[in-house]
Amino acid sequence: MEWFHSTEREQERSNGGIASSHEIQSAFAEQRDYLYWIALLITGDEALANLAVVNASALSANYSSVFRDWLIGWATYATVRAAVREVRDLLSASASQFADSFSERCDDDVLSDDQILSLRHVDPREVIAALDPLARCALVLRGIQHASLADCALLLDVSRGIVAGAYSQALRWNREHIGAHAAPNEGQMDSRV
Repeated sequence: MEWFHSTEREQERSNGGIASSHEIQSAFAEQRDYLYWIALLITGDEALANLAVVNASALSANYSSVFRDWLIGWATYATVRAAVREVRDLLSASASQFADSFSERCDDDVLSDDQILSLRHVDPREVIAALDPLARCALVLRGIQHASLADCALLLDVSRGIVAGAYSQALRWNREHIGAHAAPNEGQMDSRV
């Protein structure tokens, strides 16, 4: 049996750390809930979110140059791209409302791990109801995925200023939402002190 395992190791070394199709599919399966959540925030629709994850998974299975170290990031990126593709028309329509918006220097503001975890506990329907498609995309891309404003603009096919305006709206909503949910808990703590 040692000869079998050594052949596998040799094949892995000769691949240079490139993930197999099976490893890519496993990454999608392991991250399914997270990828669906990301796609749902972007699309605002359960069926489109599922479709985006399925399409990203199918596309990635045929991709032959994904490094093992990048599997999770690749799965997320592929899902985001597929979800954005599903709502391209909504994003274009939404962009006009941010054409003249002023952003509050959100260039450096990305969500912390704690803020992302807190957002994961919010019902996605609440986020979908509160933010338009472009603001949700900006929240996911800039806030959660930490993409630059320039990269967001390129993927969303809008100007950097429009992305900044949309992201600024998403940040305001997130701050207000956190404040609204934190205030009752703080009051309860004060009454016990």
